[in-house]
Amino acid sequence: MTTTTIIRDAHVVTMDDELGDLRHADLRVDGGVITAIGPDLEVPPGATVIDAAGKVALPGLVDSHRHVWQGAIGGAGGKVSLGGYFGVVLAGLLDKYSPEDVYAGVLWGALKALHSGVTTVADWSHIVTTPSHADENVRALRDSGIRAVFLYGPPVGQGVMRWFHESTERHPSDVRRMRAELADDSARVTMGLALRGPEFATPATTEYDFRLARELDVPISIHSGIPGYLLKYRTIDTLSELGQLGPDVHHAHGAQFSDDDLTRIAATGGAVTPCPTIDMTMAMGTFPLVGRALEHGLVPSFGTDTVAGSGADLFSEMRLALAAERARANAAALARDEPPATVDLDQRDVLRFATAGGAAAWGMQDRIGTLRPGKRADIILVDVTQPHLAPLNDPVTTIVLNAGASDVDTVLVDGVVVKRSGRLVGPLLDQARSLIEASRSRLFARADLSGVLGPDWAA
Repeated sequence: MTTTTIIRDAHVVTMDDELGDLRHADLRVDGGVITAIGPDLEVPPGATVIDAAGKVALPGLVDSHRHVWQGAIGGAGGKVSLGGYFGVVLAGLLDKYSPEDVYAGVLWGALKALHSGVTTVADWSHIVTTPSHADENVRALRDSGIRAVFLYGPPVGQGVMRWFHESTERHPSDVRRMRAELADDSARVTMGLALRGPEFATPATTEYDFRLARELDVPISIHSGIPGYLLKYRTIDTLSELGQLGPDVHHAHGAQFSDDDLTRIAATGGAVTPCPTIDMTMAMGTFPLVGRALEHGLVPSFGTDTVAGSGADLFSEMRLALAAERARANAAALARDEPPATVDLDQRDVLRFATAGGAAAWGMQDRIGTLRPGKRADIILVDVTQPHLAPLNDPVTTIVLNAGASDVDTVLVDGVVVKRSGRLVGPLLDQARSLIEASRSRLFARADLSGVLGPDWAA
C-alpha cells in the first residue's frame, strides 16, 4: 500500500533552476517519490501531515566522501596531520576492528550523518579486512535508513604498507560476490569501488583495479591530488597514460591538482570532492579545491572525510569552503598589493555543491539533489525559528552561515521519516548508542593508544 505524506507550509528551496524557491508551499510524497510541490495541496484520506511552518525544506545533503566506519573514534586524529592520521587511525586502530565493531561504527556513523541532514553518503570503506567485515558494513548502511554508495575498498587491516605504499596487491576478488548482492543500481544502497590509485598502488595494479571496476560496471573513487611525497606518482598523468580517466572516476581531495590535471579531469567527465576541513587541517593543501575546480568547468561536491579529524555535518564544510575560497582570492589580491578581492562564489553556490553537486558526482542527478516532482523524496526541514537563525531574511544565506545539525528538525530518505522534531525516530538510536559505546571500549583496549593520544583515550 502506497503511503502519502504532505509537508505543509514550508519555505521550499528546491535548488531546481526551473522551480526556484517557494514560500508557504507544500510537498506531497507518495511511496517515496515527490509527486507535487505547491500551495495548499489537497490532503487525501489517511495521509500523514507534517507541519513545516517556520521551517525551510531543502534537498537532503550529499556527503561525497566519508569513511563511515569511524563512528567510534571521533577526534582520534584531531591533533595530527596526514602522516599522524595514518599512524593513529590506519595503523593503530583499523586492524583492531572485528566485524561486530564494523557494524557498530558504520551504524553510528550513518546515524550521525542523518542527524545532521545528510541523506546520502559515499562510504569509502577500507575497513573490509575480511568478507564478513564488508557484509557488516553493508548491513549497517541498510539498517540505518541512509542512502549510500558502498565503496568497497582495500583490506587495509591486513597491513597498511602492504596495501597503501606502492602496492602490488590487486583489489580483493570478493567484490564480485558483493556486486551480485548489490546488483540493483536504483536501490537505496548501491555499490562502487574505493580504489587506491597511483598514489598508493603501482601503475600495473592501478590498471587492473580500474579494469575490475569497469567489468563490474560500478563507479570508482580514489584519493588523489594529495601533497607531499605522493605528488611524485603523478596521478592524473599516470591515469591518462593508462587510458583510465573517465566519467566514472571520482577524485577525493585534489587540493594539489595542477591546472592541467583539472583540465583533463573535466575533459573526461570526472568528478572532484574537496573535503574542506581535512584538506586544510591535515596538510593536504593550502585551500580546498573549489574556485579552481569551477574555473576549469568542474562543479565540486563536498565530503566530511573522517570524524577522526573533522565534524560530521556539511553545514560546517559549506561555511569553511566559502571562507577559504574568499581567503584564496584575498591572498592573491594582497600579493599584488591590491585591495581584497570580490568573490562571486556565494551561499547558494556552496549549498548547490552539497546537494545537486553531490548527486551529480555519483550519477544520481535524476533521482536526488533537488526537490522536484518525480524525484525520490530525500528531504530535510531546517527549523529557522531559533534566535541564531531568525529573522529569516534570506533562507539560503541564513542556513549556510548559521545552521548546524541541531537545527535539522525533520529528515526523510526515500519518503521515510528518519528524524522528526529534532530526534532520530524509533528505537534504533538507543540500540546503536549501546553498540558504539561497547565497541569504543573494545577498540581502545586493544589498541592502547593512551600514550599517543593521552590518558582520556584509555578504554
